[in-house]
Amino acid sequence: MRVQKVNEKTIRIFISLTELADRDITMADLFQRSPKTEQLLWELIAQAREEVEFNLDQPFWIQATVASNDEFVITVMKQEEPIEASVQEKGKKKSSKRRTTEWVYVFGDLEDVISASLRLPQFAQLRSSLYEFEEEYYLVLNRLGSGRKRQHGEAILDEYGELVTMTRPFLIEHGRSVLEEKAVETLQGSFGSS
Repeated sequence: MRVQKVNEKTIRIFISLTELADRDITMADLFQRSPKTEQLLWELIAQAREEVEFNLDQPFWIQATVASNDEFVITVMKQEEPIEASVQEKGKKKSSKRRTTEWVYVFGDLEDVISASLRLPQFAQLRSSLYEFEEEYYLVLNRLGSGRKRQHGEAILDEYGELVTMTRPFLIEHGRSVLEEKAVETLQGSFGSS
């Protein structure tokens, strides 16, 4: 493992598949929240604190991407705007981590993807695709809009699946495409009541 300090707010941690295997962590584990990956993350952050004097004293973002056939890069970035630590702000904190253009939800089976899709509200500019990776289904969503409709959509997706840090390029490369585009609309059209 090696740590590279990009600037005062950002570090990159390079970790090989061999190092992951030594810790009994799979590629899929790396892209999902689990006790093993959380422990690994805190070990890496402790290593970064010692090696490049990177202190996490504020909220932060994490992104894991494939760098090469044998290496992952975990990017850790300190969040720009401070978030108040009051109990009332916890709900806002959850939504602020989602200020992104792409959401990826993992589902245990296809039935859950279909059920969630059927309950989602209509989003005017929604772009969606569906992939299968290691016997789980990943729904990639773009342009969920904003406001109450998006919050309602996120609540439905959270009910059936789990938001993960997996990326579409990773799924394209390592997964199997089920519905390359208009996944939600296709599922609504195929399984919804007419």
